[in-house]
Formats: sequence, C-alpha cells, structure tokens
Amino acid sequence: MDGMTSSENPKNPHHFNVFAAACPSRKLLNDVTRRWSILVLATLLDGALRFGQIRERVDGISDRMLSATLGALAEDRLIVKDDADGTYALTEPGRQIARQSLELFDSLYLALDEIVNAQQTGSGAAGAPAGAAS
Repeated sequence: MDGMTSSENPKNPHHFNVFAAACPSRKLLNDVTRRWSILVLATLLDGALRFGQIRERVDGISDRMLSATLGALAEDRLIVKDDADGTYALTEPGRQIARQSLELFDSLYLALDEIVNAQQTGSGAAGAPAGAAS
C-alpha cells in the first residue's frame, strides 16, 4: 500500500482500517462493493431517481434485489429517499464513493482490454506482475 499505513494517511484522521475485522469501515466496504450497490451508487451520480428509473439503468437487477440494495445503502447513510416524490439521491459520503467507483470502472475497462488481448494472443498472462521491473 505505497508505504503509508492507515494511521499515517491524512485522508483518514479517524484511523479507520479496512484490514481490521472489527473496524466499521470493513462493513461499509462490504456493503459498497456488493455488485448491485456500487452500480446503484454510480447510477445516482446523474441525480435523484425513482425506483423504476434506477431499475431501468441497472440492467439485470430484480425489484427485490433493488429494494434490498436501496435499504442497505440508506441504512449506511449513502443515499436518502425523498418520500414526497419517491426519489432516491446520494448523500455527500455516497457521492464521494460513487465518484471513486467511476475511477474503478475505468481501471476495470483498461485491465479488461489487456486481459482480452492476452487471451486472444494466447500469451497466458496479462503482462508482468504488478510492481515488477521492466
């Protein structure tokens, strides 16, 4: 992890540590990185949406799973529901995480290009191990 421990990280003044099982950041990491959660968070970056609009944008999610996902994200205070108009919107912490998810998606797309290329050429591995000298 680039030589900086979580206790030295200026972005982590509370010294949360996702590697510690008892740390509350572990539960949040688990909740956010579930397949549907991260997609719902990213979808809400476009603004507040109704249940059906979210379902249309997140291909393959069932009503039951979307309902459970929205409930978990609301419990984590990453989204809020406006009962007046039936929309869901990101809170500021939810927005921060959703923005980072887009960077993760971009990294996945880049890695996938390399992986697919390696599979097509039959090289067996997608490049050198991370951190290996060239």
